[in-house]
Amino acid sequence: MTTRPVRLRLPASGLLAVGLFLGGTTARAQVEWNPWTATVYVQQSWPKQTETNRQIKDINAAMGSSFKTWDDVANLNLGLQVYRDLHPLWKAGVELDYSRGKIDGTSTVDTPAGPATLRFEQKYSVYADLLFLVQFRPIGTDHRWIPFFQAGAGMAYEKDRTLLTLRNDVLDETLVRVDNDGWFPMFTAGIGVDLYLSDHRTWYAEAGASYTWARLKHDVSASGSLVPPTVKADTDSTGPNVWLGIGRRF
Repeated sequence: MTTRPVRLRLPASGLLAVGLFLGGTTARAQVEWNPWTATVYVQQSWPKQTETNRQIKDINAAMGSSFKTWDDVANLNLGLQVYRDLHPLWKAGVELDYSRGKIDGTSTVDTPAGPATLRFEQKYSVYADLLFLVQFRPIGTDHRWIPFFQAGAGMAYEKDRTLLTLRNDVLDETLVRVDNDGWFPMFTAGIGVDLYLSDHRTWYAEAGASYTWARLKHDVSASGSLVPPTVKADTDSTGPNVWLGIGRRF
């Protein structure tokens, strides 16, 4: 007995219904891949601070002190990045960084009025930046590990005070006081990798490294017996950075 294959013929309306069903399924699958990501991270920076460090070394040489420079301390900041996917290879977003810190120290020096305490402090009460970023993922997003390249530009703001005093029972002198603040442009480029922590691809860990170009150099008012009324303040934040963070897709 010979059997003939059964051929199923659907009317045009049936084909249209199947197409709409498949299209709806695809659309739902696309919606499940949430386009937004947010990453919170801790970053260590190594700013050049060439002029500032030179000035501290000049004070040490003149006064016989041994105050630290910015090369001797950790420069940590907290950061937040928020991105939106534009394509499996590209996403764009913003970055906000914030930090504060200081270097200080004391040294005993000889003066005509006897031994005195020389105190140095440079304090950054605010350092913040806002950057617009673009990120390129060369292998797309269909992997547990997602390496990326990123670049961005924006503005930074900092406010600091430099203070050098000399005190004993006879002396109470401010040698240097400089209050400095201002806005300045900032650029960055870096590489990194995201590692999703589960198959749900919601939470991920992130590590990266970058290089930053940012410098505020201008004339500011000064006071004290060792400085003129106006000095050149030079905050050079140019230098490498590394960060570790945790992120979520939403």
